Amino acid sequence: MAGKFRRLFLFAVISLFLLISLVSFAGVLHFEHADVVYPDLRYIDTAIRVGNIFESVRQDVINLVGYDPGRITIILQDKGTVSNGYTQVLLHKTIVLYTWPTEGYMGFYLPLEDWYTYLIIHEFTHMCHLSYQDELGKFISLITGIPYLPQLSSPFVEGTTVFAESSFSLSSGRLNNPFFSSGLYYYSLPNFPSFSYKETMPLDDYRGGLLYYNFTAGFYKYLADTYGIDSVKKFLNVTSQTNIPFLTFGATQTAQDPYESVFGKKFDELYTDWIMSLTKLDYIQGKLVYNLRNSLILRVDSAWKELALLRQTSGPVSSYVGTIESGLVFIDDTKFKQTRDISLNADEVKIDGNNIYALQPSQFLDKVEKKLWLVNQNKVIASGYITSFGVNKGEVYVSLYDPVSLKSKVKSLSNDLFEYTYYGYIKNMDVSEKYIALLTLDNNIIILDRKYKEVAKIKDRNMKGPYVKLQDNKVLFSRIEGNYIIPYYYDIENGKFYKLAEKTLLSDFTIHNNELYYVSYTPYGNTGGNGVYKKEIQLQELSELPNENPPSKINITQHKYVDGDEIAFRINQFLKPVTWAPMYSYTQLEDSSLIYTLYMIFTFTNIENDTAFVLTPILDIAQNDPESLDFQILGYRQFVGFLKMGDYYGISASYIYPSNDYGISAELLLGSFDLSPKTSVYALLGINSRSSKDYNLDSVFSLISGISAPSIKLNTLSFGLYMPTYIFSRPVQFRNWVILSNDDYTKLFDIDSVYFEHSVVFALNTDTSFLGLLQWNLSQPENIYYDTSLAFTLFKDSAELFGGNVLFRNSGLTIGFANPAGIHGIYTQFFVETYLAGMKLYPNAGVFVQLMDLYGLPAPDFQGIVYIGLGNSPHMLNILSGMPY
Repeated sequence: MAGKFRRLFLFAVISLFLLISLVSFAGVLHFEHADVVYPDLRYIDTAIRVGNIFESVRQDVINLVGYDPGRITIILQDKGTVSNGYTQVLLHKTIVLYTWPTEGYMGFYLPLEDWYTYLIIHEFTHMCHLSYQDELGKFISLITGIPYLPQLSSPFVEGTTVFAESSFSLSSGRLNNPFFSSGLYYYSLPNFPSFSYKETMPLDDYRGGLLYYNFTAGFYKYLADTYGIDSVKKFLNVTSQTNIPFLTFGATQTAQDPYESVFGKKFDELYTDWIMSLTKLDYIQGKLVYNLRNSLILRVDSAWKELALLRQTSGPVSSYVGTIESGLVFIDDTKFKQTRDISLNADEVKIDGNNIYALQPSQFLDKVEKKLWLVNQNKVIASGYITSFGVNKGEVYVSLYDPVSLKSKVKSLSNDLFEYTYYGYIKNMDVSEKYIALLTLDNNIIILDRKYKEVAKIKDRNMKGPYVKLQDNKVLFSRIEGNYIIPYYYDIENGKFYKLAEKTLLSDFTIHNNELYYVSYTPYGNTGGNGVYKKEIQLQELSELPNENPPSKINITQHKYVDGDEIAFRINQFLKPVTWAPMYSYTQLEDSSLIYTLYMIFTFTNIENDTAFVLTPILDIAQNDPESLDFQILGYRQFVGFLKMGDYYGISASYIYPSNDYGISAELLLGSFDLSPKTSVYALLGINSRSSKDYNLDSVFSLISGISAPSIKLNTLSFGLYMPTYIFSRPVQFRNWVILSNDDYTKLFDIDSVYFEHSVVFALNTDTSFLGLLQWNLSQPENIYYDTSLAFTLFKDSAELFGGNVLFRNSGLTIGFANPAGIHGIYTQFFVETYLAGMKLYPNAGVFVQLMDLYGLPAPDFQGIVYIGLGNSPHMLNILSGMPY
C-alpha cells in the first residue's frame, strides 16, 4: 500500500510541474527567424521591439561568425532588478533576455547604449558560435541523438560575443571601454595572465570575470585587427570540423596547430605578439596616494576632510570560503591613511553629512528588487525597481524604472506629489541643493531644477563613466575618448564644459580641495589592483565636447510577424525530443555469464530548458556462455525521469518499472530576509527519498543530473538557515541544519531520527580563515562530531603545469581539532590549492595526533597518523591514506 501511495504521489508531482511548465499567461510572436515569447500581455510591445531588433541584426552577426544556426526561440523574462541574458544551444536553441538594463558601476562594466539591441547581439553571437557544425557533425548529431558541438570547448566562448557587442558602435561594448580593455591589459603587463590562467579564473583574483570575458575578447580582437575578420572566421570554421578518426573515411589526419594553419604562427607566438602590442599605450597618471592591492574601488567621493572609497578586496580566503571583503573606506586628505572601514556590500553609496545611504539588491522567490538603506539607522527607506538615488540635506530622490512601459520616474521620497518622467532608462543620478542630474542609458545627461524643470541637456553619444555628480553648479562626469577616459565638468550657470586632465585612465573621480582625485589601476603584486591618484587640475574651457562618436551602424527596421498560440507552441516544442541517444552497457556475473543492457534515452524539455522529462526504454539480454551466440531476453524495463529547476526551488524524480525503484529530491530557498544592510537570512527546505540506499539510476538512464538535497538515510526532511553577516568588520557565514532522516518515513519525527549540523565560516583577513563544524544526533549527543580549524596562507605564488591544465595557486598550513571515529585529536596539514580540469581541489599532507588521555578516555594503540588527504577546502580533516605511528 505504501509503495502504491509513493508511485501515485510521484506521478502527481511530475504531472503538476509539467502542467505549470506548459501553461502560462504569456504569449508568442512568430517572426521569420525567431519565436519571441513574452511573460504577459503587458510586454507585447517589448516583444515586437525585440523581434524587430533580432531580425535587423541577425545577418550582421552571422557575417561576423560565419555560421547560421537556423530558427531560434527568444524568451523575455522579468526577474526584477537583475541584468542578464543567456543562451542554450544543447537542447532547444533558446535565448533568454532579462528586462532590466545595467546601472551605476555595472553599467560602466557592461556599457550598452541600448539594452535589448546589444544583449541580443551578444547572445545571438553565442548561438552562431557554439552551434557551429560541419555536415559530418550534423549527421553524427542526427544518428546519435546527442548534439555534437565542437565549439563548446572553444577558447573563445566569450571572445566572440564581447567582440561582437563592441563592433557596431563606439558607444557600446566592453572593448570600447578602455578601463576594462586596453587600460586593463596595459596595467596587467607585470602580472599578465596566461591564456589557461584566464580560462581557470581563480577565485582569489580581483579581476574575476574580466579574465574570462575581457582578456579573451582582447586577444580575439587583436587577431581580427591584425589578420582580418575573414581569417578569424576561417579559424572558427577549421576548429568546428569533426575530427573523429574512425569517421573521417581515410582522410589525412594532421596534428597541425589550427592557429598556425590559419594565422601562420603558433598560438604562443600570437599571444606574445598581442602582449607586446600593449606596451605602446601611454597614460599620464598623477601621484598615487592610496593603493589597494587585489581590489576594485567602485567609487570615490569627497567627504569633508576625508575621501570615501567603496571597495571590494579579494584574497586567498575568497577562494577558500567564498568571501570578498566589501566596505566603505575613509582616508584622511593629508596623510591618506585609513580612518574608518565600514563593512558594506552595496551597488551604490551616497554620503550626506553624517548619514550613509546604500542601495542593495534583495531577492525573494523569483524576483530581485533594490532596497535603499539609511545605514546609520539600519532602516529601509525605499524599495522597488530603483535604478539610482540622490540625497541632499536629508531629502532623498529615487529613480524608478518600469520595464513594461520603458519609462523612468524621478521623485522625492518626502514629496511624491510631483515627479519627472523620462522615456528611457536612467542609470545614475545625483542631487544638490538646487539641481538634479541624470545620466541616461544612451549616454546623455539631463539637468533639472528641484521642481523637475529641465535646465539643460547634454546630448553626447560618447560612452560615459559610471556616475554623474553635482558639486555646487558643476556637473562632474567622465567621458571615453579613444584609449582614454577624460574627466570633465559642466558649468550649469554659464553652459561651458571644462576638461580637467589629459590622457587619463579612470573609473571614477571627484574634486576635493580644488584638486583632482581619481581611481585607476596599480600594477603591483601578483594581480595588480586599484588605487587613488591625486592630480593638479588643468582647466581647459570648451564650448562643446570634442570628437563625438559617430552613430551606431545598426538600423532597426520593422519586420512581419504572426501572433501565435503560446500554449500550442509550448506543447509542440515540448513533444520534440532533444535527445534520442542509443546506449549500451554490460555486466559480467561471477559465473562468467553476461547481461547486456540496451536502452535509448529520450529527453523532452520546455523552451526555457528548465523542465525536463526523460523516457528511457530498457531491454536486458543474457548470454549464459560468452563463447556462444545463445542469447535470452530477460525482460523490458521503463525508466521515467523528471527535473524542474526554478530560481528558488528545484525538484527531480525518477521511477523504474517493474521493479518500482524510485528517487525524489527537492529543495526550496526562501529569502533573503534582510535584518540590516550587513545581515540577511535565508531559509532552506530539502526533501530526499529513495527506494534503496544504492539507487542511482538517475545517473545511468538520464543525461540530465538531478537535485541533490541533504540525505542520511532513505527518507530525509531537512530545514536550514543560512546567515551571511559581518562581525568586527569581517565577513562571517552561519549555517544551521535540522535533519530528520530514517529508513521508515513514518518514524521521521522519532528522537533517533533527528540530526543537527552547525557551521560557521569566519574570514579573519584576506589570508586567514576559520571554520567550525558540529554534527550530532539528538538521541546520542555524547557522540557529537566536531572539526574546527584555522587555515593560514603561507605562499601566494602560482605555477602552471602540463600546458596550463594544472594550476597551483595558494599554499599554506591548516591547524585544527577534530574527533574522527570518536578519537579526539589535533591535526596539522600543509595544503596546495590546485585547479584541475575546471575543478578546485586541496591536496594535503599532515599529521593527526590523538589526545584521548587529555579527555580521560581510553587511548587507541597509536599516537598519531601521518596522512595524505584531498578536500574541496583547506579546512577539515580529509584522510585518503595514512600510516599510524
